[in-house]
Amino acid sequence: MPQDRTLLYAGRGFEVAHVRLHAPQGPVWSDLYTVASPRVVFPIGRTRLDVRSGDDTWLTDALTAIRFGDATAYRLRPETAAVRHSLVVSGHASVGPTHGASTTGVSVCLMTPQALYRMHAARRQLPDTDGTQAATLVASLVAYLAGAPHQAPWHGAVARARQLLLSEGSGPGTRVLSLDELAEAVSRSPFHLARRFRQQTGLSLHQYRQHLRLASAMERLADGERDLAGLAHDLGYCSQSHLGAVFRQAVGVTLGDARRVLGPAGTGASASARI
Repeated sequence: MPQDRTLLYAGRGFEVAHVRLHAPQGPVWSDLYTVASPRVVFPIGRTRLDVRSGDDTWLTDALTAIRFGDATAYRLRPETAAVRHSLVVSGHASVGPTHGASTTGVSVCLMTPQALYRMHAARRQLPDTDGTQAATLVASLVAYLAGAPHQAPWHGAVARARQLLLSEGSGPGTRVLSLDELAEAVSRSPFHLARRFRQQTGLSLHQYRQHLRLASAMERLADGERDLAGLAHDLGYCSQSHLGAVFRQAVGVTLGDARRVLGPAGTGASASARI
């Protein structure tokens, strides 16, 4: 697939690039690619992407970071023709699958909202400063992934439930599927689905929805969103204060602080003071 790559940092033994992946063909598998060196791919946007290596397939979303081992062969299948944005770290000593990773050379982890925020903050700093503090933060994120639980390849009721949750949207007027409706759609009992979902993802269904919404909020703030009340409304929250309370509890900073750090007007100084 065609891609644009912007180098944000090169030094201290690794590189960081902003990659825009273009998928004009829609939901079909790409050609077979092979990574030139171990790398970690952090999500920036909400675009869903399936990744296949060997006989295994993973569903990736706005929360998913992917670790590729050296010379890993893989294929990609985007959900839509939209551009997918990623932050790619290559060459770091900690990059590459670790204990518990798939034997195919791919491991997939769900990031917490706090880790996503740190990733967005590092991306904002890298082009505007000498990169020392941001590079330290990127290195800590790579190390964090080494100890994060690995996600199983995409299969079964949990994978189908995640697909439904990713498709339902989050804006005002959006119909949110209940646990009973999700369970019926994937042919499981509500108890069995809820238990298996937490076992495989580490999150409840409600937490997974909430984290996806917070990922969307961070992406909007990074794109320059200034209207916090409008942002809360667009994401389906009853008020700005509701979104603010959820955001601060999950991320550890206020919406206003996140807007200053992540937005285009943010400076390296203000960002480094708050991450």
